[in-house]
Amino acid sequence: MGRPVIVEALRSPIGKHNGLLSGRHASYVLGHVQRAILERAGVDPIQVGQIVGGCVTQVGEQGFNITRTAWLSAGLPYEIAATTIDCQCGSSQQANHMVHNMIAADVIDIGVACGVEVMSRVCMGANTRNGPGRPKPNDFPYDMPDQFAAAERIAKKHGFTREDADLVGFASQQKAARAVAGARFKREIEPIEMPVSGVDGPTVKARVTLRLRNSQS
Repeated sequence: MGRPVIVEALRSPIGKHNGLLSGRHASYVLGHVQRAILERAGVDPIQVGQIVGGCVTQVGEQGFNITRTAWLSAGLPYEIAATTIDCQCGSSQQANHMVHNMIAADVIDIGVACGVEVMSRVCMGANTRNGPGRPKPNDFPYDMPDQFAAAERIAKKHGFTREDADLVGFASQQKAARAVAGARFKREIEPIEMPVSGVDGPTVKARVTLRLRNSQS
């Protein structure tokens, strides 16, 4: 049995709707981080046994096994296998579990777990609205509400008020602000160069770093 160990962890800066991160194809965003984490860990890409990536909206730019598209777009070796999974909001976490399990089972020695969603370019629900038919058959026996309806039901069941939720959300934002001000996220954020749209289109490069909101530096 192998003993899985997390060697490095990186992510892109946090984006906002139609912000700087929306200027590039999803494969560029993910591929940039895939390459960066290997460089930081000092791992030769050819030694990787498998890349597993989570992606909920696998359609359009995020279709066609986005994990492998990103890997190849970053100039990484085509010999390495890649898998994209959809476990809804837990997709990237499940990718980590799968890489962990493959190492523990001695299937691979080195793996990369990752995930991507560029929602400014591929909107939530696009993979359920496009294509033939519907995701669920007409006689599907379970009630599966959207996140908003589900949140209302949970709040009603457990007696949460809007004020309760707002206080928790506000406290979370305060903690995030303190963490950003203290540069606590600096090590885990991989800056990405993105085109900035001007009058004549996206011609200027900007280096994106984490802030409470997207900014240029």
